Amino acid sequence: MVAYADEAGLTADGARLLHHYNNAVVLLPAEELIVRLTDGADALAKIGRSQAVCRWLVDVCTFPATEPADNRPPLVLAGAVTASFWRYHQPPFAPVAITSVELARLLRRLHDLPAPPIDLPAWRPLTSLASVLETDPAGKVLTAEEIGWLRRAVAEVRRELEACDWPLDRGLVHGDAWVGNLLAEQHQPAPLIRLGDWDNVSIGPREIDLIPSWHASLRYGRGSAWREAFRDTYGYDLQTWDCFPQLMRMRDLAQLPGPIRRASHDRKYADALRQRLTDIRAGVTNTVWTAL
Repeated sequence: MVAYADEAGLTADGARLLHHYNNAVVLLPAEELIVRLTDGADALAKIGRSQAVCRWLVDVCTFPATEPADNRPPLVLAGAVTASFWRYHQPPFAPVAITSVELARLLRRLHDLPAPPIDLPAWRPLTSLASVLETDPAGKVLTAEEIGWLRRAVAEVRRELEACDWPLDRGLVHGDAWVGNLLAEQHQPAPLIRLGDWDNVSIGPREIDLIPSWHASLRYGRGSAWREAFRDTYGYDLQTWDCFPQLMRMRDLAQLPGPIRRASHDRKYADALRQRLTDIRAGVTNTVWTAL
């Protein structure tokens, strides 16, 4: 991180890695900045869209999204890594338990907003998985047969979802709306919960922002109370919809890109990849997966 900070003209004293999955998220306390490091040929365009949406959400809609840093445009750094800069939202002094209720409240607000005055792509399922299957990391941890099977699975899920009728209609969607993308900020009289990680923001069917909460309740051991609280707060029971199984299959497949990228140099990711891929291929839908 020091080299990247030097390249960006920032002070890296006390830099701390907060998260590293699809992106690396680093706190620069001396600058009061969050730096997100993203690779990929389309990173700059995605960051530009996500920051424009977040500015509109915060400034125009008073929606609690994470905020881009003022006067710090994204930079393409060495190694085709793109850095984006975000305000550091000071966490509460005492830990805050964030649940599916907070996520449902924010999504209800988000889905009630009009489309932003920003050119956003139409949502397309499993773009991250389709992309990672074409990379060297996939070839290191998957066999050619497994890659071929996954390509066919992506195509099949896309065909199935194209045939669905979407009761909640289409509009602005976050694209990866799970509770891990919420953060609590020190605020008075109570902590403020913000929604972050807008890399996949798009125009699409609103149901795709709901499926992560059902998926977490089943695949990551959150239990029935988790999805029921989300359902009651948001005001829609996704599980009664005819296309719910197809959405669950899509969300299962969407859990593979991170482990694929990191499995070759981290055993826990390799184990998670094997667990998830084995269940997906066998059609096993009731096992609890290891969270990463």
